[in-house]
Amino acid sequence: MTLMKRGLRNWAATGMVVLILATFAGAAPPANEMDLYLQIKENIGLFGTVYREISSKYVDQVDPEAFMRAGIEGMLSTLDPYTVFLDDDAADDLHIMTAGQYGGVGIEIGVRGKDKVLTVISPIEDTPAERQGIRPGDRIIEIEGHSTAGFTTDQAAEYLRGDPGTKVNMLIERLGVAEPLSFTLERAMITVRDVTFAGMLDGGVGYIKLARFSRNAGEEVRKAVEDLKARGMAGLILDLRRNPGGLLPAAVEVTQNFVPKGVEIVSTQGRDPESRRSYTSQVEPVAPDVPLVVLVDEGSASASEIVAGALQDLDRAVVVGKTSFGKGLVQTLVDFKEGKALKITTARYYTPSGRLIQKMDYFGDDSESIVHLAPASDSSAALEQYHTRAGRIVYGGGGITPDLEVSLPEVGRFETEIIRDGLLYEFAAQYLANHPQKKETAVTPEMLGEFRQFLAEKDFTYKDDLELKVDELLSMAQGDANLPPELLGHLQMVSQDLSASRPDYVIRHQDFLESGLEKELAGLQEGNRGRILAGIQADTQMQAALDLLRDDEQYQVYLAGPPTMTEGEK
Repeated sequence: MTLMKRGLRNWAATGMVVLILATFAGAAPPANEMDLYLQIKENIGLFGTVYREISSKYVDQVDPEAFMRAGIEGMLSTLDPYTVFLDDDAADDLHIMTAGQYGGVGIEIGVRGKDKVLTVISPIEDTPAERQGIRPGDRIIEIEGHSTAGFTTDQAAEYLRGDPGTKVNMLIERLGVAEPLSFTLERAMITVRDVTFAGMLDGGVGYIKLARFSRNAGEEVRKAVEDLKARGMAGLILDLRRNPGGLLPAAVEVTQNFVPKGVEIVSTQGRDPESRRSYTSQVEPVAPDVPLVVLVDEGSASASEIVAGALQDLDRAVVVGKTSFGKGLVQTLVDFKEGKALKITTARYYTPSGRLIQKMDYFGDDSESIVHLAPASDSSAALEQYHTRAGRIVYGGGGITPDLEVSLPEVGRFETEIIRDGLLYEFAAQYLANHPQKKETAVTPEMLGEFRQFLAEKDFTYKDDLELKVDELLSMAQGDANLPPELLGHLQMVSQDLSASRPDYVIRHQDFLESGLEKELAGLQEGNRGRILAGIQADTQMQAALDLLRDDEQYQVYLAGPPTMTEGEK
């Protein structure tokens, strides 16, 4: 983009907004609806005039469509981060969530390995991909004759999705197979799976992983709970970690599987009277009293927080993990022609105790908003205490705070570099190709030895902070002609000594490497289900949830309200 075009775009995104809102500057919000509509009419006229004059008279040619889009984005940038104008692809994704299905082949894909190759994570059960033998770990190198080198998952989805009955060609590399494999898959209607795992763990504990809240979420959770109950479930973990949310009605439907019929789950408040609603449970719960733990983390947002907040407020579950994201806003989708749409924030939601979960710092300290908050602003809600049904204290604003806070193990620089370079996945895929008879995922000492050799072949060398600092000094010294030779020699000796005394990082990080390799081996053989089961042992939040469900006395302590005073104590 040229400097001139960038300047035009910046002007459209800011100056246009300033002109349009000129009559608002220093003024109070409209006193009534008539004043509001009058101001809207005046400013729409001003907007049109500015747009027409710039488009027709500006010194350089202006793209009218791009110019209008920049003006729209500029206006929306003064509101909240979630009110956005959506192009065709983004609008399609929201419609998929709303409909709960799409036309496609039925594979979960990601970019894996150091080369970021488009890779099959798992084929979805009973879909064209599974029926025709697509496997976890298959590398998609071409779609419809187009190389996928550098493809994102979104770009791949554009090619893979389409009308049911149409076909798509893929070329796949499979480790252990010399030549690429060609597949022609006929697209079908794929139902979005919100429950990505449901199964029994040791000790009669059921586990449900909910990845999103599309229209199918409530029914999927209900069926999963019914199946687990039939298998003798004594307690349940509902995992909402890294779940970004979705549809508000879906959150209500998930929650009502666990709470009495008729209780309030969430309420919404907005300027439009139609946005002021109370959502209550409409059905009898399928699991009214099964001990329940809900897992949340910093990636749990929106609908996830509705579920966690309601179950916490109603003393129906113990919430474990880290404080959630803090998104308590309700968006409404307004469809326009040609596939475009406006996602607009129309309300805030409140948990049964009256808590607002939304963090109010949309823009940070240095930004300004044109939004006029209501006189009874919710910006101080984070300081307010609320009470659950049993009388436990909970806090409003800034997400859902767990009843039991548990962190995941810290990932250091060694672990980060191993993960970033995709070395665990690449080795696991290579190992299975070289050992096709291996079925178990346990990491043996021999396998760890092979991994050490694999790192050497990949020229992977890890240096700690001290080595890096000495290398930096040595580099500076070598470029300084005035430095005494003996000082440079000392630095070289220190560098050599550090290298010689470098610890065995494979042994030092053995637990991390074994856990990571087990997950990759299981994922390549069984998809997401295998990865989840293989990762439970090293998952401190999962282990805390399991411990809590195995100790009923401790579980009840977390849900108990303040002690009731006796007559003598009053």
